[in-house]
Amino acid sequence: MRRAALVLLAVATAAGLAGGLFYTWVLDPVEYYDAAPDSLCIQDKFVYLALIGDLYAYEGDLVQAKARLAKLDIEADGPVLAGLIEEYLDGGGQPEEVRNLARLAEALGASGGVLLVFASAPTPSPELTPTLPPQQSTSSTPAPSVTPAPRFRLIEQTAVCADPGRPGQIAIWVQDAKGNELAGAEIVVSWTMGQERFFTGLRPKRGAGYADFEMSPQVEYDVALADFKGDAAHGLVSDLSPGTCPTSTTALSWRLTFQQTQ
Repeated sequence: MRRAALVLLAVATAAGLAGGLFYTWVLDPVEYYDAAPDSLCIQDKFVYLALIGDLYAYEGDLVQAKARLAKLDIEADGPVLAGLIEEYLDGGGQPEEVRNLARLAEALGASGGVLLVFASAPTPSPELTPTLPPQQSTSSTPAPSVTPAPRFRLIEQTAVCADPGRPGQIAIWVQDAKGNELAGAEIVVSWTMGQERFFTGLRPKRGAGYADFEMSPQVEYDVALADFKGDAAHGLVSDLSPGTCPTSTTALSWRLTFQQTQ
């Protein structure tokens, strides 16, 4: 009898809990109106942060920008903002959405790191076509020199075993001619049904010239730099051949390094 009573009590308790959750979540959920900015979840705070950056770009009022950050309960500190920008971009946010916020972070003393993504990326020099004025001797005026556009060579393309239980990943590094990492270089990853573009420097802890992309099985990927001529990696797949990696590994990853040649 005692065991039956305990079972009945447990059933009644579970039923009461389920009924209470159903009432509060479905029949009469709690709704919030006019919530204070500092009570928002981090995803919603990013929306406000982007607006604060846009307003700063329009007004140029650093004091007002600091006051708005205070309402969000966010310290008006450049490195703090840079860290939030990094978190936002790491979660899939687009650089153009927080470009003005990055400028505010710089105005508040931040530099380097993820902010390098918003600096001017290395751009090809224009190819000049020398022209001479009419009736001018070619001996009196030297023709302007032509600076060739930067080119990048794929100096590493290495297949490695992915972490146990993790999907394949393409890890990319971009370097200048001296081997220094380049932030803000746009990468293009394309496959039969689509394309994705992103920038190096979004994960400064991994390096200013670092970027990565998660692969899907049974898909071939091509990787190239968006704005520069040079090599590309073709036909990258994450599918494993038997015996290639330990049994705990389910996918293949790739390491790519592009280096400027001139």
